[in-house]
Amino acid sequence: MREYDLFALLHEMAKRGCLNNPRIVSRMDLARGLKISPWALNKWLKEASDEGFIEKYKVGRRVYFKISGKGKDLLEKIHRELTNALNMTSILKLRGVVTRGLGEAAMYMSIPEYKEGFRRLLGYYPYPGTLNIRLDTRSIALRKELEKYQGYLIQGFYRDKRQYGSVRVFKAIINGGGKRVEGAILIIEITKHGPEILEVIAPMRLRDELNLKDGDTVEVEIWL
Repeated sequence: MREYDLFALLHEMAKRGCLNNPRIVSRMDLARGLKISPWALNKWLKEASDEGFIEKYKVGRRVYFKISGKGKDLLEKIHRELTNALNMTSILKLRGVVTRGLGEAAMYMSIPEYKEGFRRLLGYYPYPGTLNIRLDTRSIALRKELEKYQGYLIQGFYRDKRQYGSVRVFKAIINGGGKRVEGAILIIEITKHGPEILEVIAPMRLRDELNLKDGDTVEVEIWL
């Protein structure tokens, strides 16, 4: 029996009180609730019973149905999976204000290993520089959520006997100056910035595209 059909049947039976106690169930109502024919319902009930997901009890001419322990386990499994999926954050929103950087981004963005990594992952060469955003207190805490996700990874490497750290890249939408621009944020392994600074890249210079100056508020929607 297909798991989707089995779940639909168990769900309808649970709504009719068959989860914990044997119940008499109107097959006509059950078929109507499942939007299937009475013939298909009889087939589903037989298969679910044969596979041990429901139990049938005959008392005289009456038939009682109860969801078995195996059936209850399946419902609980699907419930957990749905709960996890519904609770999963697909977009993480961070807010902060534009701030001056350290002037190192342009040099790093020109290194071929990083440039080609960005092109491969994002489909474009970013503007050689980052927009630095000083996050507010709430967003600094939320940024820790990023540690749970791999993102797109550019592996670290050595060049001219110098170590360059790995970079995790997360696609994002940058909102500022009344406009929205597609870009990405960087989580850099070796950096002088603290967790309060978010480094953002895009195909263009974001300060010009969004008409931003130091102190302007920016919201970044990060795709996880």
